[in-house]
Amino acid sequence: MRVVGCFLEYDDKFILLHRLPHKADGNTWGLPGGKVEDGESDIEAIQRELFEETGYQASVEEIEVLSTDDFISPRGDTVTYISHRVKLNNPHSITLEESAHSAYRWVTIEEADSMDNLIHGLHDLFRIVRLLA
Repeated sequence: MRVVGCFLEYDDKFILLHRLPHKADGNTWGLPGGKVEDGESDIEAIQRELFEETGYQASVEEIEVLSTDDFISPRGDTVTYISHRVKLNNPHSITLEESAHSAYRWVTIEEADSMDNLIHGLHDLFRIVRLLA
């Protein structure tokens, strides 16, 4: 399975989204993102997911690919996770996908890393993409 995620950044902070309890990985905080659909490129997937989950319409030119890494999910499946970054020049008003998320939060990397209810693998990803040593 291929999954994309994005560090949507502004003013040295990035957004985390809180998953609804009844969703997969419920009651955890994670990056905007999701599964790559059949026939969709990774970039198309992150553009779609960013728009669906935050209301932000990213152009291809502003999307930076950070890394492609394999993780083992809590169910034991191998997941290929493609990390992206979009650096905003201006603040963006977030429009949450209410069917999937209950809240959002702009955080520094240190604030995020101190949270204990992050989605599986996100603490590791911070180090893989070298946001933390």
